[in-house]
Amino acid sequence: MESSKLEEIYEEVVTIRKKIEALEDLIIPKEEISAEEAQEINALLEESLRGENVDWNDLKRKLDI
Repeated sequence: MESSKLEEIYEEVVTIRKKIEALEDLIIPKEEISAEEAQEINALLEESLRGENVDWNDLKRKLDI
């Protein structure tokens, strides 16, 4: 009897999860990026990981922001 209740609860949770995912798809639009944009993002990521970035505070000082 206990396992049947757990199965029932699990099925309910799965149903609720599917409904939430469907609502997310309606609320949060999916945006596709082009291959060129993905390539640019990856290049920027690699630069950042190599330390080829500009410190934000230094940049603000240089630009008098």
